[in-house]
Amino acid sequence: MGLSRLVKKLEVKPTDDEYESIETSRWGNKDVYPIPHDKRTYGWLSFYAYWGTCGISLSSWTIGSSLIGIGLTAGQACGVVVIGCVLASISAYLNGAPGALHHLGYGSLARAAFGLWGSCFVVMLNVFQSFIFYGTQMYFGGMAFVLILNSIFPSFLAMAN
Repeated sequence: MGLSRLVKKLEVKPTDDEYESIETSRWGNKDVYPIPHDKRTYGWLSFYAYWGTCGISLSSWTIGSSLIGIGLTAGQACGVVVIGCVLASISAYLNGAPGALHHLGYGSLARAAFGLWGSCFVVMLNVFQSFIFYGTQMYFGGMAFVLILNSIFPSFLAMAN
């Protein structure tokens, strides 16, 4: 009985939806329309928490050592990382400003810039970029997990099969 009570607590309660009367079509659904004001539950802390998690990913931790590994000095590696972070921050700000100002999602903004059919290409570019990013994260996570297992069980790397 404890599990069903836990599931009931975790269940997301349905809310009134302003867009429920609008029928879903190929070109519009409630995920594409602007977010109503009363549904905007995120604030500045959510914004910084979201971007903070991107900054503490495994690939962020390995940037400096990778740059030193290809021949840069520690000072040069720090400079390159700072410049790269500044450029990425400017790009993220410019890409996110219309969404933050008008409360529109990526799909809506892609449609506004590239049209209804052109937005499919832009969304697919985002999907493929996500494959590469999350694939890299999984690889780094797997390597970290192997290191953890090897430090706990020294015979881990010498196991048959």
